[in-house]
Order: sequence, then C-alpha cells, then structure tokens
Amino acid sequence: MHMEFINWFNTVGRPSEFEELLSGFKGKPVSFLQLGAFTGDASVWLLENILTHPESTLTDVDTWGGSDEPAHDAMDFSLVEEEYNSRAAISQAWLSGRLDKFKGTTDEFFNQNKRSFDFIYVDADHTAYGVLKDAVHSYEVLKADGILAFDDYEWINSRDNAEIYKPKLAIDSFEKIYQNRVALIKKTYLAWYQKTL
Repeated sequence: MHMEFINWFNTVGRPSEFEELLSGFKGKPVSFLQLGAFTGDASVWLLENILTHPESTLTDVDTWGGSDEPAHDAMDFSLVEEEYNSRAAISQAWLSGRLDKFKGTTDEFFNQNKRSFDFIYVDADHTAYGVLKDAVHSYEVLKADGILAFDDYEWINSRDNAEIYKPKLAIDSFEKIYQNRVALIKKTYLAWYQKTL
C-alpha cells in the first residue's frame, strides 16, 4: 500500500533558510544530527545540498511511531518508515556509511551517544517538555560554534491551545536560560542559535 505524504520540509521557507544558514558547512566533513526524521524530506535535502563531502555524516533519530499530535492519529507509521527507507539518497548514504538511522526515542539516543555534531535540527516531540529536554541534550553534544535549529517555533497544531503542548515555550525558555551560551541567529517559523560557550 502506497500513501502520499505532505513534504513538510518544503513549507514555511525551510529550504531557503537552510540554504542561507547552513551554506558554510557545504562540502566540508561535518556531522549533522536530526531529531525527528518522519519520511526523510529534510534528510534528502541535507544530503543533496549541504552534506556533499564524502566524509560528512547525518544521524536521523525517530521512533517511526508517531506522537501525540492530531495529524498523526490517522497515520500508519509503518508506511511512514517505509517511505523513509525507500528514499534513494537515504539508501545511498546509509550504504556508504554516511547516514546512521537510530530508531528509538531521543532520550534513548542521547543515553548512548558518544559523538558531537556541527548542526542539530530539533523536530521530534513537540510538547514543551520534550523540546526542552532535546534542547538541553543537544547543547551538550553540539560542537563549539555549532548551529542548533528548532522547527515549528510558531506551531499551534496541538490538541488544545495550552502553551505546554507547543515548542515555543521551551524554545523561549532555552534561549533565556542559555543566553550566555548561545547567540540567536534568526527566529521565524524556525529558531536558529549558534553555540558560543
């Protein structure tokens, strides 16, 4: 059974922001981490446009089981993972050792991770609690001068309108608490930071 999925990465200006803010990594042997990969649209874009050096790597972390978001209720996540696995750029990167697929929660990933990264894209659990945990863990494994990006800063698609079910509260809290450790680069629908300490 084939299912058509929306390419969320191609909405709200993500490709142009990624091109603008990550172009300095293009063609270099860098290591990227993506928390929340879904069908792999961002993965494919990064592999084809930024991670062009043969020693550059991408680590994708996802449960491929969905989360407590209304849009996920009707989805068959075995098909979401199947779509991810079927992407040619992902298959080629995996076969060449340039892509690491970690199937599990972000907590499980960080508990066993021993690597550091030049860029981390946070787009997994959208609750404020989940985003804040991912932010703290990501900061610790982000290299000096590395870039940390949060998706869905202005997201409102939650089960109710409570702040605790949206990324914004966590991102704003992270920015305030880490103000001496990160510098805000840009804030639109996404929020971008550079690690300074």
